Amino acid sequence: DSVDRNKNGKLEFEETMHRTIGSAAIKDDLLFISDFAGLVHCLDAKKVENGKPVVYWTHDMFAAAWGSVLIVDGKVYTGDEDGDIIVFELSKKLNVLSENNMINSIYSTPIVANNTLFISNKSTVFALKQGAKLKGGVKQGSTSSAGDSE
Repeated sequence: DSVDRNKNGKLEFEETMHRTIGSAAIKDDLLFISDFAGLVHCLDAKKVENGKPVVYWTHDMFAAAWGSVLIVDGKVYTGDEDGDIIVFELSKKLNVLSENNMINSIYSTPIVANNTLFISNKSTVFALKQGAKLKGGVKQGSTSSAGDSE
């Protein structure tokens, strides 16, 4: 749906929900969804004003999003076609906590299992865990794919 948030009488690019194949995720009455236009939207999962959803914020990733968003530990994760994983605070206010490039396009949804975040891009599955040590090692700043982490 579209909401004229700036009340200028026009629907701007960021004020429109574009096509998506990803699912929405809801936590604490906040609904998050990303779309093919590269926008991530945060809406109120319950409130409607004048027949329109209440939109708290929209963030432009500048690349198409194919997967769904993931909510875990007060954070919202989503990936895009440029290979970026963007982490937002679970909040009505836009707060980008981090943006990391995973080298290739991300067409899937990040998942968590056994306290490990799994992100797959076009060619690699990454397993990220707090405090993990990298086997084999990669020099800081390297863009090559690293070995296993545990």
